[in-house]
Amino acid sequence: MTRAEGHHLPLRVAEGLAAAALAGILLFFGLPRVAGASWHDITRLVTSLTALQVGALTAVWLLGLSVHTLAIAAALPGLSHRRAFFLNITGSSVSNLLPLGGTAGTGVNFLACRAWGFGTVEFLRWVLVTNIWDVLSRLAIPGIALAWFAYADLGYSEALAGAAAGASGLLVALVILTIVLLRSDGGAKFAGRVLDSLARRLRRRPKNGGSYAVRTVALRRSMSSLVATAWGRLTVGKMLYAIAQAWLLWLCLDFLGEPPVLAIAFAAFAAERVLSLAVVTPGATGIVELGMTGFLVRMGTDPAHAAAAVLLYRTFVIGMEVPVGGAGLLWWFSRRLVSRPTGPEAEEPPTARQVAEPPTARQVAEPPTARQVAEPPTAASRVVGKRRLS
Repeated sequence: MTRAEGHHLPLRVAEGLAAAALAGILLFFGLPRVAGASWHDITRLVTSLTALQVGALTAVWLLGLSVHTLAIAAALPGLSHRRAFFLNITGSSVSNLLPLGGTAGTGVNFLACRAWGFGTVEFLRWVLVTNIWDVLSRLAIPGIALAWFAYADLGYSEALAGAAAGASGLLVALVILTIVLLRSDGGAKFAGRVLDSLARRLRRRPKNGGSYAVRTVALRRSMSSLVATAWGRLTVGKMLYAIAQAWLLWLCLDFLGEPPVLAIAFAAFAAERVLSLAVVTPGATGIVELGMTGFLVRMGTDPAHAAAAVLLYRTFVIGMEVPVGGAGLLWWFSRRLVSRPTGPEAEEPPTARQVAEPPTARQVAEPPTARQVAEPPTAASRVVGKRRLS
């Protein structure tokens, strides 16, 4: 940790505690008020679930995470679905613990991708493409929900219509912006020039020379090439993930004894998709629960059932990811520590003489012995060999 990061650490801890406290206040005091039901009634319903019902909800939750790997793996060629699942659950685990925790979750994903051999540019491209598709899918869902609402002749919902109108406007603007940026180098060059200007002022030039303008253009072309071949899998993966999560919400309502019309459940899910973008609290906790519960109660769902179902649903999509992803992350780090080579050969760096001294004529001409062929090279000899070849 740098000195600057050390100075900012207390502030970040205070921000995290304040955000967690805000989420707790919104849930503890706000949810019963919005729902019009007591905590006793809400918890009684949640604890009435059978083990079979909990198992079914868990299976649907895991199914959603599994189909989501279609989109995650499509954005990073060479990534297996197993590793895509790991990136999803561990990144979400860290992100859901912190306000604006996406940066921390991305950092965890970067460590894993680098350990698997993916380069920084590949990872950056993966982050940009997956986030663009994630936002596009979140903004598209309210429009679909409103159309379904109208088709089912369920009346007019001012809240849903407003959310759909705002989300649709943002969706159109984002689609146009994405197409323009992926089709032309102009936007990438402009962004690169801005970065170059900032780098000159901060006296931080890109590593290995060059300029950010050149690198952003190369990144834009790489993203355009990837999207041209992977847009179908990205879209299908996001679509299946949304369907699985909406099904999970409907099951939560059904198992608690208040099965709603499918269109209403999907509209509540659409509200969750939009409200979850407000990550001022960890995982937008508190904000999402109040919005979803208020909508379901307004649409005629029993207040206690609405609040209990929303809490149960959010326990899976947010709460369960924290311990499961945290356990996966702990397992991964422990395996890396155990498999890391130890001993003098793994840690011994080459001496200055070994690096500078060229091989002798005898070393060049003399063939290796049987033992030299059979034994793997040490860490020091590999480094020396690379430096001599360069």
